[in-house]
Amino acid sequence: MAGFPTNGQSFYLARAVLNPPTSLCKKLFPAIGEWHDRLAAKELSPGDPIQPNVAENAFVQMIMMFRKTFIQDSALMKELHPCYPIWQHLIFSDPAYLSFKR
Repeated sequence: MAGFPTNGQSFYLARAVLNPPTSLCKKLFPAIGEWHDRLAAKELSPGDPIQPNVAENAFVQMIMMFRKTFIQDSALMKELHPCYPIWQHLIFSDPAYLSFKR
């Protein structure tokens, strides 16, 4: 809530209404989708590195939310800080990203 009123008023994030394409989100942390699906289907075996629990499920959901938020925020951040090396990553020249950025 940093910077927003705490007196019970609502707040508004303009970027939150713009959803990046799912295909673009899947390019960030691509394995998280597989883990999400496996956890939802309970297809883990005892040898898997993670086991379904509240913390693990919350972590997977958080990563899925972060990739969407990262793409949303990157459009503005790229304009504010155009020299950052991260902008050289292929995702930022992807046609889906360029279309979303507009």
